[in-house]
Amino acid sequence: MRETDGGRAATAERPATPTIAPRFSRAAAAERSRLEGKREQLVRKREGVQAELGEIDRAVGAIGELLELLVPLLPANGSEPVADGDDSGAEAERGAAASERGVPDERDPSRR
Repeated sequence: MRETDGGRAATAERPATPTIAPRFSRAAAAERSRLEGKREQLVRKREGVQAELGEIDRAVGAIGELLELLVPLLPANGSEPVADGDDSGAEAERGAAASERGVPDERDPSRR
């Protein structure tokens, strides 16, 4: 336990607020103002991002609706659904583009 100093407990009173030089007070006020401005800027930015996120969500929903409209059309044409990760369509397009340019396809077995 702490000893008393002249009959008064050391923890009984809070020490007086120290005197701060005016330049530090001005610097603290300037920093506070800067931080408040930064906070307002970030709040506006967050609101903009949230609005953009809402637009993206609506676009994703619209694309989902369009995909659902296409589902009944695929079996009617006799086309098979493409397996996930199957790039055969992209490879066929590359091969067709190469043959249109007159460049032999590197996958062509007659080239080996």
